[in-house]
Amino acid sequence: MKRLQWLVGLIVFSAVLGVFAWGPAFIHRLEFQTYDWRFRLRGEQEPKAPVAIVAIDARSVDELGRWPWRRSHIAKLVKRLSDAGVQAIGFDVVFSEPETPPEIAPLRAVVAHLTDGGSSEDDDVVMVLDRALQAADTDTRLEEAIRDSDRVVAGYFFRTSQDEAIEGQGRVDLPLEQSLPMVRKSRLLVTRVPEEIGNAPLLECSSVEPNLDRFNRATRRMGFFNARPDPDGVVRRTSLIARCGGEYYKALSLAMYELAVGKKAQLIWEPERKVVEGLKVGDTMIPMDEGGRILVNWRGKAQTFPHYSAVDVILGRVPDEKLKDQLVLIGPTEIGIGDLWPTPFANNAPGVEVHATVLENMLTGDVLRRRDDLITAEVLAVAGLSLVTLIAVPLLGTAVRSAIFALFLSGSVVAVAAWLFIEQGVVVKLAYPVLAVAVSYLAMAVTRGSASEAQARFIRHTFAQFVPPDVVSEMIEDPASFVMGGQRRDLSLLFSDIRSFTTISEDLGPADTTKLLNEYLTPMTRIVFESRGTLDKYIGDAVVAFWNAPLDVDDHPLRAAEAAIAMQEATRQMREERPDLVGAERLAIGIGIHSAEVNVGLMGSDQRVDYTVTGDGVNLCARLEGMTKQYGAEIVTSKELVNRLPANSRFLHRKLDVIRVKGKHEPVEIYQILGQRDAEPGEKEWLELHAAALETYAKGDFAAAVSLFEQARAAHQGGDKSCDLLLDRLEHLQANPPSDWEGIWTFETK
Repeated sequence: MKRLQWLVGLIVFSAVLGVFAWGPAFIHRLEFQTYDWRFRLRGEQEPKAPVAIVAIDARSVDELGRWPWRRSHIAKLVKRLSDAGVQAIGFDVVFSEPETPPEIAPLRAVVAHLTDGGSSEDDDVVMVLDRALQAADTDTRLEEAIRDSDRVVAGYFFRTSQDEAIEGQGRVDLPLEQSLPMVRKSRLLVTRVPEEIGNAPLLECSSVEPNLDRFNRATRRMGFFNARPDPDGVVRRTSLIARCGGEYYKALSLAMYELAVGKKAQLIWEPERKVVEGLKVGDTMIPMDEGGRILVNWRGKAQTFPHYSAVDVILGRVPDEKLKDQLVLIGPTEIGIGDLWPTPFANNAPGVEVHATVLENMLTGDVLRRRDDLITAEVLAVAGLSLVTLIAVPLLGTAVRSAIFALFLSGSVVAVAAWLFIEQGVVVKLAYPVLAVAVSYLAMAVTRGSASEAQARFIRHTFAQFVPPDVVSEMIEDPASFVMGGQRRDLSLLFSDIRSFTTISEDLGPADTTKLLNEYLTPMTRIVFESRGTLDKYIGDAVVAFWNAPLDVDDHPLRAAEAAIAMQEATRQMREERPDLVGAERLAIGIGIHSAEVNVGLMGSDQRVDYTVTGDGVNLCARLEGMTKQYGAEIVTSKELVNRLPANSRFLHRKLDVIRVKGKHEPVEIYQILGQRDAEPGEKEWLELHAAALETYAKGDFAAAVSLFEQARAAHQGGDKSCDLLLDRLEHLQANPPSDWEGIWTFETK
């Protein structure tokens, strides 16, 4: 057995390390999910840098018309923001084609006509028309607004081969040698790049969709705004640099960061490992992965940053003090205009939120990091966790202890990863170490359980057809404690019986009797099971059940009493609510319940066994059920059970008698359970009179007892069969006074 465990352990350990090195896609997807979970665990945060978004939103489109707007509106927006004193203006839109307003053509035609054939008297008209043409030249107005602002960062779009395959629309882009010079302001300062870094998995372009060159010349800086989601479509990181035509270019957010801090970014590479290390802006190092991507430290759902409708800014509805010193990103948020991306916090966040979040991360220095020196630690952690689990699980013995250990180990890994993420801003792999623990635990648990499973199959095959499923489970879980002769346990027992069932069955016939009995036994069984009881057997119409075996039930007297009341209530419902069921109106049952120490276990012959109970307590409980007919009570129980009912359980009961049942010498105090409720109006007097009558009866004052029983019977509406029984007995006792009266009545029949 141990040799098998060590062999399996060696195989699993090797497999865990192999999978870590391989990095299959499905584990990457799990890693993505754990990454998103860490964000949700941390919760949303308020942005700490002055970054705001001017949104091309639904309200702006409603007031200014469908997008794209006239460039005159964009020019007003730039001028309004500049006048308000913003630090920088970034465009998450591209103006790649000239705008020709519809009024331009007729104005030009009139000017041409007047110039070619007009008289000197038309000069004034031509001057007016020239001014109108200048006013209609919205591209010029936007160019002037950008130049005058001197704080605009223009965005543009890199096309990749993937983009062309998916989004190809027949558009012919300029060759790179013509388009790249148009975005030269976004080139990144790079020292000599090793050949190995030239092969790094950076964002690569196949063509560029730039702004008009007139806008490029007027702007301060430029940056691409491509999003680069993970394979599952969620934006968790985004490119800060891209490679195109052998040159390196910066993203829109990085260009705005440069403008805000007044320093240029420089690409830094690690000479020893020959990989991209990060970007250095002044004295600040911005960490990136080898693909030039930064982990986005999302602050929350969409509109975490201050949002202002573009139309409100254009029309002066936003106070200057709200805009002053802000780094403003202008981008679409209306569905159908801009791009929407899933994030760890939201299903659809506008692309402009990505740039705003990255810019805020860089400004505050709160950038998530994948530290290179932790990669070795992660490998050691995966190997160590797997090894510890493989060794510990066999030593811990039981499945419960080993499962708790594995859960504790996994929980510790999760806690450490969450703490590093939330408190230190460090991202470590979480799916791999947790899976290393899980796989190692399962491998050892399966191996260790192989031998016990063979034994379990034998027990299940041998006993499953004879005993209830719970008993089979108990035998399988602890075979050493199971003995054929059973065990002695303190149980609460229940016997129930349908009154006059023989007569009912004779009147109904076989078919209707069977249907009635099946319909009756179904709710009775359900009540027993719902109260955590064990169904012993059906004896014709009788139900035998008990509590506290095979599973421990601490409050078994309470559950037995509650089940008895529920069974009576279910029977009443069948009588009143099942007119469709032949014979249901005649259903009435008596129930006896008792608590005692009895034998419980598998009993029977070589051919058949049952999980059942035996002993004096069982016989007494059966006698108590028979007493329900004598005393006219639905539920009769013993002092042993009544005294163990919780004080707050509100069971209404009364003492019925002290008797000796046939075949038993010891007397038994028997009680009637009336319900789990308080006494109803009028019941209190009846119960007090009955208790006084019983006490007087026990003392041997038969005449006084007769009077009190008669009063008790009269106080109870509908009479009281228990009082009738005692009055008949008193008549006998008065006629034949006993010489040694003890207040105990002996029944000579069952």
